[in-house]
Amino acid sequence: MPLSFADVVPVALFPAQGFRWRLATRGLSADAWLQFDDTCTTYLAEKCRVLQEHRDDALAVVPGSEVAAVELADLVAEALTAAGRQLPPDRAEQHPIEWAARGVQEDLCLLERDDAGWRFTAAAVCFPTRWSPAEKVGLELRAVHDPVPRYDDIAETVDRFFDRLRPGALAWRPNWSLVGDDRLRLPVDDRQAPAEVVDPVGELWMRVERQTIRRLVDHPNAAVFTIRVHRWPLTDVLDDVDTGLAHELRTMPSDVADYKNVEEWRSRLVATLARRSSGR
Repeated sequence: MPLSFADVVPVALFPAQGFRWRLATRGLSADAWLQFDDTCTTYLAEKCRVLQEHRDDALAVVPGSEVAAVELADLVAEALTAAGRQLPPDRAEQHPIEWAARGVQEDLCLLERDDAGWRFTAAAVCFPTRWSPAEKVGLELRAVHDPVPRYDDIAETVDRFFDRLRPGALAWRPNWSLVGDDRLRLPVDDRQAPAEVVDPVGELWMRVERQTIRRLVDHPNAAVFTIRVHRWPLTDVLDDVDTGLAHELRTMPSDVADYKNVEEWRSRLVATLARRSSGR
């Protein structure tokens, strides 16, 4: 069985204050770093397909990144062994981040600190939410987030968070999108939810990325960023999100709503959620 919404997001997904970009990280224990469930076979088979058919986009590495990525792969191997899961084959023949990603449902990114800040140096991202790993590799964090409206509001907070995270420490955060289908891989062609929606509740999926950050110990100038994609029909999670989602959409600035591609129909979804809430 896939994990439930409450299992994935055991906190309020939408703060009562309404929209603003938030880092909103929480501490995480090492034994809760990766998630394993009964959908693992499906995820890993889809990863194999993506790495074969879209390899130039899904796997992106900077020369030299394999040094820190070895530690990343060792941590994944420890987690797989502890969970009784099988290790991927042919480790010596692959970049460590590819080998590690082939064994877990999470996508994996490596960030390394240099004089300019935290830089995106390696990625095995098979299930992006409308972005291209190949276009981002080698960039510093601000440049990675360049298309995001108002990212400057939290850019310094993000940089400070990575700088202050202790070697060996872990944190996690949820990130949400409304999308028009349940595919794991959503390539960069469209931005998140569809522009035209007839029935916002019936047609949409709630897509949540459980993102974790882990500072490495042997390579303390490196950190692992993982992304585990979960998705549910919006109708299935309304009891978990409706009031908060309506407020988030209502208070979202237009430039952000355009970026998320919800501007054309968010007012209709808000109205639908309000009617549902008042009819309880």
